[in-house]
Amino acid sequence: IIHLPFWHVSISWQGSLNGPGFVRISRTTSKLALGSQCPFISLMLCYCVHIVGEYIFAIASDDNSEFWMSDDESPKNLKLVASIGKTGLEWTVPGEYTKFFDQISQPVQLKKSTRYYFEVIHKQNEGADHVEVAWRLNSDDSDFHVIGSKHLSLYRDESFLLMGDIAHIPQTIASHEISVGQVLKQINPKVDMLKKDPRDTIFESRFPLMNETYLQNLFPECLYKPSYIFQGSFVGRYQGLNHVHLSSVFPNDFTRQTHTDPEQMCFYGIDTHIHFTLFTVNENSFLCCFLVVKSDSIPKASNASLLEKSGEVQKDFPVPHINLRKPKPVETEERNVVYEDDALWERVFNVKEIDFQPQRTDAVVRVCRRAGNVVMNKKAIMLHWIILLFYITMIPANDTFLPYFSLTLAQVLNVERRVDGTLGSRYLVELELKTMQGDNMLFSHYVYTPRSQAQEQQDGSGQSELPPVCNPTGFAWNPKATVHIAIPVRNQARWIMHLIKEMEKIYRATRDENFSLIIIDYNSDDMDVEAALQSAFLPRFQYKRLTGPFERSGGLQVAADIVDDDHSIILLCDLHLHYPLNFIDTIRKHTVEGKMVFAPVVMRLDCGSSPLEPTGFWELQGYGLMGIYKSDMKKIGGMNTKEFKDKWGGEDWEMLDRVIQNKYEVERLHLRNFLHFFHTKRGMWNSRVRKPSA
Repeated sequence: IIHLPFWHVSISWQGSLNGPGFVRISRTTSKLALGSQCPFISLMLCYCVHIVGEYIFAIASDDNSEFWMSDDESPKNLKLVASIGKTGLEWTVPGEYTKFFDQISQPVQLKKSTRYYFEVIHKQNEGADHVEVAWRLNSDDSDFHVIGSKHLSLYRDESFLLMGDIAHIPQTIASHEISVGQVLKQINPKVDMLKKDPRDTIFESRFPLMNETYLQNLFPECLYKPSYIFQGSFVGRYQGLNHVHLSSVFPNDFTRQTHTDPEQMCFYGIDTHIHFTLFTVNENSFLCCFLVVKSDSIPKASNASLLEKSGEVQKDFPVPHINLRKPKPVETEERNVVYEDDALWERVFNVKEIDFQPQRTDAVVRVCRRAGNVVMNKKAIMLHWIILLFYITMIPANDTFLPYFSLTLAQVLNVERRVDGTLGSRYLVELELKTMQGDNMLFSHYVYTPRSQAQEQQDGSGQSELPPVCNPTGFAWNPKATVHIAIPVRNQARWIMHLIKEMEKIYRATRDENFSLIIIDYNSDDMDVEAALQSAFLPRFQYKRLTGPFERSGGLQVAADIVDDDHSIILLCDLHLHYPLNFIDTIRKHTVEGKMVFAPVVMRLDCGSSPLEPTGFWELQGYGLMGIYKSDMKKIGGMNTKEFKDKWGGEDWEMLDRVIQNKYEVERLHLRNFLHFFHTKRGMWNSRVRKPSA
């Protein structure tokens, strides 16, 4: 059977599919030579071959491919026999079997009356595609010929199966589906975002959460009405984007794509507030703007005054001269002889610590879409921690105060800050605390630090008073709120199966009973969606089947309408996502009823990228993923089902306009390991596929 997904299956080239390698179409073929003319294609051929003799196999393709073969009919015994490339840059023309060393196999002895299971994995990005598998006898006078149907038999007849029926597809070393365990068990992942972070697994600690009602009484109350909340009466069309601000985090969450070359140039080259971008002309000028020279023999550069104004260069030392032009030959030097400058081995530098993260602005993050969250400077929040811990450690018990420091700080799990330059800053603070008895508890609470008059008058020369920490009135997250994940679908069987598995993954890890999966099905005929939900390991689900053409806005509104509790959260969601395990609680923490909606930033994976080694860009322009309480969704008028009845694209910005117009904050954070799989839109939703002419 040929498995031909329209979604690009990413191959690790070490025997595993790095994503949900789900089938979009199943077909049979008369020989192992195919060219679909489908961009972003991935093929998986599962067949059995039967013939006698010693044969040599070869593969040719555009782009990459692998030919795996078992020594019998069992998929468990697959071995890689031949392949083309690993990077997406390798390819051959049809029938070209000698371009790469690994294209041709070693001799394989095929026995009488034995069937041999094999798989062909093929990956194509753009342009013309092809893949063919050929064989020849192990003799010098034998030529390669494409394997035909005479020597093939089906591994499994799929004629009567729906696309949602996947239990028969073998999970082999060549094409097995990735599991969350594989991601978490990587000993030394290449991408920093995959490395251990306590934020990802707060739920595993099972620490009791400090009572929110008590915390409201612990801190003094203060009015919370940020100056950046929209003050007008009407938001212009698609202008809500201009009223969304980004929060910063601590400690570093490594959402910055430091392992990609485009990120490096973007991060260091875009912010004009960072002084050295004025001089990044070549390697020498780039270096001089970081380092301070301790050598009186080097002349001062003409741009030294600019560098000194930046505060990064010590005035006691001259700045190295930047000579971008070819030096003139000295009179004693011979003509027509090439001279090379000697290395300056005696040059030393006085290096000052540089932290670029706090200098980034919202505008920079929006343009540099691989930069991730802004990371706070530790010194900037240290004073707030001192006061915060003072309040926390004076915990009353039995109408008396426990001794000072009866609670101690075990570790800082997560701090998030939204800055209001006029009135103050809001923080979400998550700490692991330890009692005198050695028990642990979790502090996860919003606090507010208003700007004091002393701060406003402070000129930086003296010691400002410590900012007070208070409880923002009416601003708290509900740890018991039910989260409903709402998704409309139509004929996306394998992606629906992926979604269900992702939700099962979260439930198995967290045992969170307070979330629900809502699927609005527009008359899918490629699987029984309701039956799949009934057999799934989920705390709860809701399913509704509709007729007519697919409508994203209409489907999401139907999902919202079937939620009974106005005080629960509806997450307007997408289908092609990889979810972090802490996703449900993350939605709760950043969605505050009557005050704030949450629009998490998802990473769009590059073609060929996967959760095992994610590379891509953060989707900062899209607001289709949004967490909002049902009561708030009713207040803003729900989805615009009239204007976006038979189309989608822009409905998220239009809804954002109404969120902003109704005086809500929009929390915007890049979420670690929240990923959108690369896929083509071919065959999706209401699109039609034109059959090729004969």
